[in-house]
Amino acid sequence: MSVCRHGRFRLFLFGVGLGTTAGILLAPKSGKEIRRELFGGPLDILGEPGTEMEAPLAPMESPEDLKSRIEETRARLKAEIEGNQEENA
Repeated sequence: MSVCRHGRFRLFLFGVGLGTTAGILLAPKSGKEIRRELFGGPLDILGEPGTEMEAPLAPMESPEDLKSRIEETRARLKAEIEGNQEENA
């Protein structure tokens, strides 16, 4: 009976290896493209040696725009925290 189990296990491992190999060879996109699609942005922070960095997917904001967004968020959060404190008092 143990011979049968070993044979099935080997067949299972062979199938896993064959499926993995076929998946890698027949994948329509590269791993980098799939990761970018899954996680929503460029993953290479430093880039590959000898290549230029790709442009980010979203346009970069100016420092003034970022500062104004931070101040707006800070003011909104402060108002929400004060509102919650008044409700709990």
